[in-house]
Amino acid sequence: HKGQQVEAYRLGTLKKRLGALRLIHLTPKEIASYRDVRLKEVSPASLKRELTILSRVLTIASRDWGISIPQNPVKMISLPKADKARTRRLEAGEEAKLLHHSSAELHRIIVLALETGMRRGEILSIKKSHIDFNKSVLFIPSTKTDTPRSIPLSSAALTSLRGQLRASQSVSGDVIPLHETSLFTYSLRGLSGAFLRLCRRLNIDNLHFHDLRHEATSRLFEKGLNPVEVATITGHKDTRMLMSYNDDIRNDGNQGFETSET
Repeated sequence: HKGQQVEAYRLGTLKKRLGALRLIHLTPKEIASYRDVRLKEVSPASLKRELTILSRVLTIASRDWGISIPQNPVKMISLPKADKARTRRLEAGEEAKLLHHSSAELHRIIVLALETGMRRGEILSIKKSHIDFNKSVLFIPSTKTDTPRSIPLSSAALTSLRGQLRASQSVSGDVIPLHETSLFTYSLRGLSGAFLRLCRRLNIDNLHFHDLRHEATSRLFEKGLNPVEVATITGHKDTRMLMSYNDDIRNDGNQGFETSET
């Protein structure tokens, strides 16, 4: 299922730290000790995701596999409060620096993220057949929420897609692949790493690739779109989350960022 690679990594971490224990010794005290050690290494949100997987594994073992587990130890310990949702927006000059100093492919990805609000995985899954250049629309068949959607493309987004399409065709040459491949060559972790290295090189602090989605969503509200219209473009399922964007904009005022036409 979606996220299997990340979950496999988390399961590997759990196995490394707790795998030597017999189930009878997997007590709340052991889980609490794991919690305290991991909080020095990862965020509370990441720790919660790990323990959620562990709790699910123990529940399945008890209910479906008939393994005797008197009680789920994960449910008996206190968990830290999750981090507050990030609200990082681009500051004056940061967008220009990112675009000026990035490689050609990363430049196109950043433009797409800011113009469409697409998630990292959605951008990296774009194929030529998903793009309707005549109607300026992109179809996204596979999303985090399992709800396909079509989004309008600005002139800047179309330019980026055309540029990447030409670049991918020049690389493939006369070779005709058996299956249609994605336009972009980055892996999920590769893109995050490249973006992080770019920010470090430019001395841009505390900016993650996913923050570009927040920036794009905020800009859509600044253009006057309502939460339902924004959700149609960004794919947010919970409009309550989108209302927090709207509230932030009303409180802070328009920051005066230039946006491309939609």
